[in-house]
Amino acid sequence: MSRVSIMMDDRESGIALIAGSLGGILTMAIHPTGAASLTAEQVGHLSVISGTAHSLAMVSVLLLFLGACGLARRMAAADQISFAAIVTYGFACVAIMIAAAVSGFIVPGIMKHMVRDVPDAAHQWQIVIDGIFQINQAFARIYSVAASIAIVLWSLSALRNGGIGHGVAIYGCVVAPVIIVGIGIGHLRLDIHGMAVVMLGQAVWFILVGSQLCSRPASGVSLQSGPRHLCGQSKNRGSST
Repeated sequence: MSRVSIMMDDRESGIALIAGSLGGILTMAIHPTGAASLTAEQVGHLSVISGTAHSLAMVSVLLLFLGACGLARRMAAADQISFAAIVTYGFACVAIMIAAAVSGFIVPGIMKHMVRDVPDAAHQWQIVIDGIFQINQAFARIYSVAASIAIVLWSLSALRNGGIGHGVAIYGCVVAPVIIVGIGIGHLRLDIHGMAVVMLGQAVWFILVGSQLCSRPASGVSLQSGPRHLCGQSKNRGSST
């Protein structure tokens, strides 16, 4: 792999991280808010908005994971911290995909059935929706904690081995534990506003990292070309003596 290829891979990964982060912020901006009672027409409108917002969220998560794979390749080190980070982040992405599917498609579908049913059954439908909402909340918490752990791992790897700026790494080591503690003690509830706080805190880190990947030059030699290059140097030295 040439240095030009490495630079292109870094740039593409950085663009994916930035685009995915901006997509996540936009998702929270257009995310519909709940209401106590809705007409059939309002439920139909809510279904369209919710489906659009969560489809954008899924695409954003895909872009973030693609960019994170490039980041893990760039930061690969012998201590395997970066590898642990990408595995953890992949686990987080699966969780948020499930949460997005539940919130964006399953709940609106149930609400459509609810508004068509007799009014006396509304309470039973509400119990079903509340139960499914708890499933959404569980996977949202899994994502928020796991993604924050991944950011901490990448930041620790950067502080030990380089790869991203120390300022960004320190930010990751501060904001991610704050998110984890906030969720753990129950202070940060993952409703629309709480999830927006999580997304924004993590998006800032990913955007900063993505910007560095886009702007940095390729350094060193690749794993494939390195041994050959060193072998060639050894042969040259042997022939000169």
